[in-house]
Amino acid sequence: MRIADVAVAHEERYWYPDDGAIVWVAGYVPVDPESGRYLARDAPQLSARGLVVAGVAGAARFHDDALQSAEVSPGSALTLRRDPDNEHDPKAIAVLATSGAQLGWVPREIAARVAPDLDGGRPWTAVVLRERRASPRDPRTGLTMLLAPAREIVLRERVSRPRSRPDAPRR
Repeated sequence: MRIADVAVAHEERYWYPDDGAIVWVAGYVPVDPESGRYLARDAPQLSARGLVVAGVAGAARFHDDALQSAEVSPGSALTLRRDPDNEHDPKAIAVLATSGAQLGWVPREIAARVAPDLDGGRPWTAVVLRERRASPRDPRTGLTMLLAPAREIVLRERVSRPRSRPDAPRR
């Protein structure tokens, strides 16, 4: 696949995970291009195309300067680089901003699937889908990315159809 064309919707909202935290998420969510319904990380429509949604591992803990950079806002392209000399995981894949600054890593279980492709010269790329913060005014605490077995990912924002006004005449 040369280009991964992905339908998305933009959202900004508070999220209340099961641990009782309050998190601000802003960015894009993959959607079904026909219905506009949100697709979960493990949606068959994504996995059938080889698309993977995952957090950037280690971003806040090890690479906070890069995490706070303007170049990693939602929709920004990311670079994946194999890190075979990583002492913790020989299948490790570093996630880099366009400047080359490291943001973190592809989660271990996903890296185990993607590393053989990268080692074999088959391209994979990534893009920032969403950012997490304690509130809209606070620093980023994490990123969610979309990975694809392609040279480029194009996010196509799905525009919702305007609803008719209740007082508009029917035809």
